[in-house]
Parts: sequence; structure tokens; C-alpha cells
Amino acid sequence: MRSNLPRLLTAILLLSLLTGCWDRRELNDRLFELASGVDRLEDGKLLLIGQFMVPSTSEEGGGAKKPYLIETGVGKMVSECLLDMQLKLSRRITRGHRNNIYFGEDMAKAGIADLMDSVTRDPDSRLKSDIWVVKGGTALEFMQLSYPLESIPAIGLSKIRHIIGKTTGNSLLEILVEENVEGSGPTLPAVEILYDTKLRKKTLQVYGRAIFNRDQQLAGYLNRMESVYRLWITGETDRIPITADLPNGRGSFNTEVTLLHAKTRTAVNAGRVAIDVYLTGSGVILESQPAIDLRKPDHLREFEDIMNRRIEKDQTEVIRKVQRQFKVDVFHFGKALDRQHPQDWARLKAHWEQSFSDAEVTVHSRVKIKRIGLQGPPPNKP
Repeated sequence: MRSNLPRLLTAILLLSLLTGCWDRRELNDRLFELASGVDRLEDGKLLLIGQFMVPSTSEEGGGAKKPYLIETGVGKMVSECLLDMQLKLSRRITRGHRNNIYFGEDMAKAGIADLMDSVTRDPDSRLKSDIWVVKGGTALEFMQLSYPLESIPAIGLSKIRHIIGKTTGNSLLEILVEENVEGSGPTLPAVEILYDTKLRKKTLQVYGRAIFNRDQQLAGYLNRMESVYRLWITGETDRIPITADLPNGRGSFNTEVTLLHAKTRTAVNAGRVAIDVYLTGSGVILESQPAIDLRKPDHLREFEDIMNRRIEKDQTEVIRKVQRQFKVDVFHFGKALDRQHPQDWARLKAHWEQSFSDAEVTVHSRVKIKRIGLQGPPPNKP
């Protein structure tokens, strides 16, 4: 019996550890936050906005009830705002399901470094959250905007971003990575509020990308097409629509380019950086206004040449805009230079913003049209 006593005591000790969760929080005591926003007030304080899922309850008195509610908190720091907000809510705020974070434009211009500190320190923050800048507006105004296609407005914006060819749930990771990449500048997706004069209603629309400087202050925007061209270079999108005009006013055609790929080659000549960008992809003709039979090789080659010249022109304009207006390397050219010419990069990285702005960039497009979308002559042929 004595020989079994130590085993019995060990078993009792182990069983005592299986008593369950001693600090559990019941679901009925939690309030799940699906989206949050931050605005900068005139007095310098922060306005924190939360969009919460309302638990399903039996409706009393009839009438439709919104499946979400919005609450705010004010303070000098995000933690103070969160406490001020919590004092208005009967359930504990839980942020583990938050999909989107919105920054008003004034907040983004003032700088988001301190806000990112609060996000990364919060154990409930999801790394797979999208952070948006509300172009020309406030986070509060945007989060109060209803969206009829989804019960929760925050879900609608995530779905739109996925449809247009960008991976969702990664902009928080993007900005954390860019902070530690020498010479690179962070970007965030931008959204705007539009007023449809014909339908007489407000709606939301993905605008493009917000460009930040190395101090994480808003420097400007790229529109949707400019943003997609940038994502082509960085390898973060899988398709792009291209509309090109035929010479002599003969009409236009539209192509969707998929299987996108980009290569960057760098060189340093007499202290000046030279960058060559090579773009490839597979095109599908979606629409052609001129009645041209693309089954003929000569006509198809003409369309390919016009499309590639358009891609080179538009991509070059996007790169020059970033070089001249923002002076922030959002194309990862510095990473390519570091990889291909580490000795030159060691000398240039201290003043890369200026070197990037002065760099000579040449774009080479080699997209092939693989499908023309018809089996016979064009139906609009007279």
C-alpha cells in the first residue's frame, strides 16, 4: 500500500489541474468588434469608433433592427479611447474578430506610428486585418454608411477588395513588414465615400492606395489603376484590365491580363541608378469596338503591340508620379538593388529617397494575347 501512495498522490495532483477554465468569459458577456476607426479631432485628441455585432434577440414591438451598433470613445491615446467606449457598453469588448481598421484622412496626415503601436501591443488584434485610409473623409462618416448587400458593412468592403484581385486581410502585415525594409515606403488601401447624383444616395468605393513616407505620414494617393500597376511590379495582384486606343481614331479595345509576372534589373552608372522593369502576362480580349477579325495574325500582332505600348506608357507615368510627388520607393526597387548589387546598395541606402527619385526607370512589356473570345468573325462587323 505504501508503495502505491506516491502514485496516488501524483494522480490526485494531476486531476486537480483538470478543473476547467477558471477565468472564462461567457459569450453572453462579450461584444464582438468587427471594425474600428480612428479620427483626429481639432483639439488633438483621438476619436475611436467601434462597429459591433449585435447578438440576435427576439424583436419586440416589430420593425427591423440593425445587426450592428456603433459606439465611440475619446482620449489622448487609443487605450484611453477604448476605456471611454467600454464605459458605455454593458458587455466586454472583444477585438479578436476585427476585420477592418479605418483611419480618417486628417489622422493619416498627422501620422499613424503611434496608432500602429497600440494595434501591435493589443493581444486581441488580428494580424490578418485590413487597414484603410478614408480619402477626403473621416472614419466616423464612413463607418456610419450603410451597405445594403451585406448585413455588416465591414464585410462588404473586404469582399470588394477580394473581387478586384487583391488579397484581403494582409495590409496590417504589409505595413509591419515595410517598416523593417530599408528604403521602402508603406502603403495602405484607400476607400472613399461617393454621392450618386442619379440615385441620390451615398455609397462606398475602393479608390486605390494611400502612400506614406518613412515617418508614416500620408503623402498622397494612387488611384485604382495606378495601384494595380504598382501591384503588378510587386507581385501582389493576379489580373489587370487594360483599355487601349487604336491609332487614327479607329476605336478602342479592352483586355484582361492575367498570369502577371514582373522582373526588375538594376545597375549603377556614374552614381546614378538605372532600373529596367520587365512585365509579362496573358491577355484575353473582352471587348473590341472596331470590327477587326483577330483570327488574322497581322491584326492580332497589331493589338498586342498597341496594348504593350499602352502598358509601358501607363506604368512609366505611375513610377514617375511616385518619384516626383512622393519620393517613396513603393515598388521595392531598393530591395532589388540590394539583392543584385549589395556594395552599391550599402553606399546608396542612406540617401535612397533621393537616389530613387533621380533613378532612370525603363519599362518593357511583353504581354501576349492568348484568347480573342470568339469562334467566328466579329458580330459587329458590317
